[in-house]
Amino acid sequence: MKKIIICLLSVILAAALAGCSGSSGGQEQDGYYLYYLNQDLNQVTAVPYEPEHSDTEGLLAELAAMQTAPAEENEHVLLLPEGTSILNYHLEGETLTLNMSSSYGNMSAAREILARAGLVRTFVQVEGVTRVEFQVNGSPLTDSYGNEVGTLTENSFVENSGKELNTYQNITMQLYFTDESGTALVPEERVVYYSSNVPLERVVVEELVRGPQEEGHYATLPAETNILSVSIQEGICYVNFDESFANSILSVAEEIPIYSIVNSLSSVCHVSRVQFSINGNSSVVFRNSMRLDQLFEPNQDLVEE
Repeated sequence: MKKIIICLLSVILAAALAGCSGSSGGQEQDGYYLYYLNQDLNQVTAVPYEPEHSDTEGLLAELAAMQTAPAEENEHVLLLPEGTSILNYHLEGETLTLNMSSSYGNMSAAREILARAGLVRTFVQVEGVTRVEFQVNGSPLTDSYGNEVGTLTENSFVENSGKELNTYQNITMQLYFTDESGTALVPEERVVYYSSNVPLERVVVEELVRGPQEEGHYATLPAETNILSVSIQEGICYVNFDESFANSILSVAEEIPIYSIVNSLSSVCHVSRVQFSINGNSSVVFRNSMRLDQLFEPNQDLVEE
């Protein structure tokens, strides 16, 4: 199988996902969508679709068949090139495995990620499907380094909240969460696909709020944390939260949330220092004694060996 060439931070992909804000694992959006490429093969378009089936198995079969059905509009191009198809699929728990034909590996890196994003968006619309795993002729899909791509969710493709065109990039980032004791930081590596309309530094903080994915890792920020802004100037990252950050009730040492952010931003965005504020004000004390009116540098002493 030809490996899919995915160059870190170099593959620029455009995707228009207007109106696609539905949640995974259930149909809470206004109707279903089919996904197509534009004629230039650099943009994904969501087209409203009324399925004939409503049950899980019927929907899966119908949506799979639609990946090779001719598009009704001339400007729409199927996600998969001619001769490429879904050989079969299998739903186990909430993970849907799509087994693609061998020609899937012949697509360019740009089209493959667009196709992957469109397919994930397509099938997580089905009730009970929250994750999609890809195989090519029975073997797990791998990247250019031979690493398995693994399961993807709707949240694997981070985008802005507006409806303008999105340019997707992918990056492997090292984030820092905490251990069971809540007193040490533990690194966690994940691949994130994000829109270039969203600053990378904001994506990092959003991923921290989203929480860990590995067993034995625990959250450092509450899921309800609201990020007002994140920006970088001259190597300093400015992170502005609302009061939800100050009101954190997680059972972790008070320095853990701070350095979870600082160490993660330093690792991914190569910033040297971080300035925190709450509602634009840095003259506040976080938790019991941590003053925010200072610049925080990475603290490797907190990282668990």
